[in-house]
Amino acid sequence: MKLRLSKQKITTTMLISMTDVIFILVIFLLIVSNFSTQTGLPVRLPGSQSASRHSIHTINITYYADDQLFYNEEAVDFEGLRELLAQDFKDTEQVVRLSAEENTPLQKVISIMDIIRAAGFEKIFVATEVLRSEELSE
Repeated sequence: MKLRLSKQKITTTMLISMTDVIFILVIFLLIVSNFSTQTGLPVRLPGSQSASRHSIHTINITYYADDQLFYNEEAVDFEGLRELLAQDFKDTEQVVRLSAEENTPLQKVISIMDIIRAAGFEKIFVATEVLRSEELSE
């Protein structure tokens, strides 16, 4: 029995499966990029006996409209704030959480932020509340 062998060259490339693979990769990358930008989600991490905790102390600064300034719940003035921030500065990755009442003058908040940055801190978190839809319309 003699088999016929065809010696024709393939002139077209089958790209259908390749486009499917690229399409799936694009979808995967879009999904992964969305999850990586969200922060603050509760995650239960697996346990380990050999793990060590590397947490950087978060500094809380609270300013009230009546010129009361608190550094980690300790009353201070602006000069005392400068000294305490300079003492507690360890790394640029440290986070400073700044809370101010809503009727506080903006210039006071900016002045406090300037003091924080002068001490070497780069990450300043300004605490806010979530407004309900009725409060937005006012």
